[in-house]
Amino acid sequence: MRREGHYYTETNMFRRLRLIDLEMHGRKFLYNRDIWWETLLKQLGLSVLKGPWIHRTTLQYWKTYAGASPPFSDTMSTMHRLKKAGYRLGMVSDSDGTPGMKMKRIRRQPFLKYLETIVVAGEDTPNVKPSRRPFTLVAEQLGLRPRNCVYIGDNPNTDIQGAKGVGMMMIILKRRGPKGGHPDYVAGSLSDAARLIIR
Repeated sequence: MRREGHYYTETNMFRRLRLIDLEMHGRKFLYNRDIWWETLLKQLGLSVLKGPWIHRTTLQYWKTYAGASPPFSDTMSTMHRLKKAGYRLGMVSDSDGTPGMKMKRIRRQPFLKYLETIVVAGEDTPNVKPSRRPFTLVAEQLGLRPRNCVYIGDNPNTDIQGAKGVGMMMIILKRRGPKGGHPDYVAGSLSDAARLIIR
């Protein structure tokens, strides 16, 4: 943008991107960051600035995001505790719109060793959450019936409907972000959720 003679402050750019992020989550869960940048350019009246650099910006975004987003502090201890107690662990996560990128980021996480299976909704299944298929698929891959599974999530907009729709018990983590829905339980952290399960 600077090469083309357009200058915008970081504050203005971040504010606009935050609004785009909220809008995308309200429109059938569009996570593709390429669309973010195209939408931003349209809002700024710069739609002519299209090109392969848009996708390169997305790849740089995810690289930066991964480096700045370590797991929550109780993730490893909680997963270790559940595994030691005999629970089988799987994960359902939405595609981020760049095929293969979500799985690539998950494979770099230290908690990977505790997971028996991972479903990337929107890539391993036709649709992202709250579609029911990602939830039934993770249960199938674990060899369990959905009603014998507990799903821990942190986004009421995507997690509650899908998990409860297939009969899973649903624990929502009360973190910063969207609120609402009707989970079976609310927990303040992963470790609190583990205590609910083991109890």
